[in-house]
Amino acid sequence: YTGGRVDTFPCYTADTQTADSFSMRLSECTNAITNFCYSATVDNQPAPSTLKFTATVSAYQTHTSSNRDAGYEAYVNAYYVADGNTFSSEFPFGSSDRPRDQGEGDGKVDLTPANIEGKVIKVVLKYKTVGVPQYSVVVADDGNMDFDIVDQDMTLTVEGKAARVAVDSADQHISGPTDSADPAADWADKCGIPSMKFVVCNVDRATTDGLMFYARSKSFTFPPGSTVPAPIWVSTNATYFHFPNVEIVNNLPLITVKTAAPHFLADGTTLNEGNFSTFLPNGLLKEWGIQKTEEALKAALAASITKGTTETDVTPALLLTDDGVKVKFPKISFSAPVISVKQKPAVAATTVPVTTPAVVTTAPTTIPAGKTLKRSKSASLTSLIKPIGSGKQTWKASGGCVIKGKTLVAPKKKATCKVTLKQAKAGKVKASTRSVTVKVI
Repeated sequence: YTGGRVDTFPCYTADTQTADSFSMRLSECTNAITNFCYSATVDNQPAPSTLKFTATVSAYQTHTSSNRDAGYEAYVNAYYVADGNTFSSEFPFGSSDRPRDQGEGDGKVDLTPANIEGKVIKVVLKYKTVGVPQYSVVVADDGNMDFDIVDQDMTLTVEGKAARVAVDSADQHISGPTDSADPAADWADKCGIPSMKFVVCNVDRATTDGLMFYARSKSFTFPPGSTVPAPIWVSTNATYFHFPNVEIVNNLPLITVKTAAPHFLADGTTLNEGNFSTFLPNGLLKEWGIQKTEEALKAALAASITKGTTETDVTPALLLTDDGVKVKFPKISFSAPVISVKQKPAVAATTVPVTTPAVVTTAPTTIPAGKTLKRSKSASLTSLIKPIGSGKQTWKASGGCVIKGKTLVAPKKKATCKVTLKQAKAGKVKASTRSVTVKVI
């Protein structure tokens, strides 16, 4: 790693000039190494000797409030290494947008020779960060992610079966970012991420299509990213993708994910079918005004796949969990679909409050009880009580829960907590005090 001593991260201490940008490769967890480390299994058994992993955490300008992209990131990459070959934990493809073999070391991204097809790979990372990541992606077949944070100690679990990923050749890759005046000319027979606006693949036939498994995750330090209810994550086998994006279109909230991949596998005839799921956390459902019941979710949510100017509605499967709902799409085809989960207009009209001066001049004094939080889990404060107006906020917690930064952290045992938000008067919005009861289960 670079940038300072291990025991200082992720804290920034100006007096010792600890850097707020660093990158660290994690070793495997042992009895002696219990943090900034990882462990890996396959079908709940130790990973075979030919299956190796790189795990990385990094920070980017985490004390630079003017940088909206500042934050902490985590990466996991799985590789096949033949017996007798040399693997380097120092050289993953890391934050590269194109899956490829290790530049140094003999790690191969195609896991087929490791004989793990159809088996569940599980990687658990332990590291320090400022909060639950807002956005994450796992490239896997029916992947799952779980986030458990106590104070600044994060346990990130990534699991799923290796997915078949269609990859273009190096010559066909858009190295980007290149916002071109004539994108059609620059992107002909090309795949990649030319900018934060586009994910592109105009390659008909992949060069390779091995089994792969990797993941990326980001915790933003400053607004607007840090205020997004966490964790939102995606499981896919797309070759190229952006992190999920929460936005408002036509006064309706939605999550979009831009993806891309060659249309056919390397044989030139087999359609490259994609798997895609997205996870909506409880905080986002609350923000959208949707109850977490199957009936309410089906009535409130719409899912679609957009190719070019054509948008097609689809019916996803819904899997409810303690922390939110997993929205699993039917099989998709590439080359560059934009996947969306959004709130239906009819539901939005009845569940999303319209803010006008007449409405916001007064504030309710209490939010009804009924919130739940698992032991040692955390939730963003604004997912529990949504601030009204721009008045100064003062948060308090009692009953065993504690406030860390912008999150509420539950104790390790059952409890009943009370969270209170006091807001000062601002403009036409009067001062208010609101509370919510949180049951720790």
